[in-house]
Amino acid sequence: MRLWLRHSSDSWQRLPVPHDSPHVHTVGSDADRVLIAGDGAATGRGVVTHDLGLPGYLARAVSERTRRATDVDIVVAGDMTAAACLESIANLELSRFDCVLLAVGGVEALAFTPIEAWERDLGALLDRIDADAAPSTGTSLLSIPLFEPRHLLPRFLARAVNRRVRLINDATRRVLADRRDVHLITVGHTEVLESSGAHTYAVWAASVAPHLAAQLPLGDEERRSRREETTNEAARQAAVDRLGALASRGDPVLDVLTARARGLFGTAYAAVTIIDVDTQKSASTAGATDLAMPRSESFCEMTIRRAEHFAVEDATLDPRYRDFRSVTGDPHFRFYAGYPIESMDGERVGALCVIDTAAREFTRDDSALLRSLALQAQERVQELSEPLDP
Repeated sequence: MRLWLRHSSDSWQRLPVPHDSPHVHTVGSDADRVLIAGDGAATGRGVVTHDLGLPGYLARAVSERTRRATDVDIVVAGDMTAAACLESIANLELSRFDCVLLAVGGVEALAFTPIEAWERDLGALLDRIDADAAPSTGTSLLSIPLFEPRHLLPRFLARAVNRRVRLINDATRRVLADRRDVHLITVGHTEVLESSGAHTYAVWAASVAPHLAAQLPLGDEERRSRREETTNEAARQAAVDRLGALASRGDPVLDVLTARARGLFGTAYAAVTIIDVDTQKSASTAGATDLAMPRSESFCEMTIRRAEHFAVEDATLDPRYRDFRSVTGDPHFRFYAGYPIESMDGERVGALCVIDTAAREFTRDDSALLRSLALQAQERVQELSEPLDP
């Protein structure tokens, strides 16, 4: 099997895989957050961007059902086993995800991994998710599809691999028998090769999306309760430190984005802020030279506590903020809306915000627009950040 994968001209290992950002976002507001981890279909063999792979099609299919935005974080590798997946998600804050989708087992099937080892490794992976994810986080696992007739394996290899696939799928059902909170999803099949192109991923996404959408919160109260997250301040501060001198030297790309935000919203100010240990720093501002202030009186400090937008339509009427010095004195803030900006590893390091000296309404359409601008700022901030430690 290893020789065929390495040397055959029909081997799917020769197909391209995406190397773009491991994040996919759909337009809209109130984003649900999904983690996809594993191998196989999740890696996107045959396409060059995750937008045309399973993550992109799945994000769009879920949003079509929920009528909300969907954010997908991607942790995939072509050789990812269940044990390797456990290592890859070890440093992730799983509590921030609404759903976790695992696509593992294909590598084990091709390597003819002993069933006992598969059951042990899958159990350890699910234990980790159960321990660290939020109680409301839904976990799903894709079944392993048969390799024949959709692959060009020699028949004797295909028969042997398919026997192993059936054994692993049966073992998976045994592991999940006592885990009522983990859903096994049987993916849709096509008559073409699994990795032949975007159409196949659209078919797979259509099979998976209804299951994921059913696990997501529906009402506003349920959504708010699921958004209550505990922040690992040490990890967050480490992500801020990797930004280096961004907050002091500024960046022309961010300056364009903040100017655009100010113009689109028609506010007096707009900024990209970084929340440091005890201060708010300005990485970029429009309408003001600097919006630095103590963290204790920062509206953006409230924004980074949330996974979605934070808005105050009239600070003078809100007892939580009406005594802030920026409200009672210059520059006399009344309206604020911000959306969190995350580091590459998902820590909320700051915000893109728009601020005005007059009270105003903040609508769902406003939220979608602010999120779109914040994601552009986030991409730039991640480009300027120092790489994660290996």
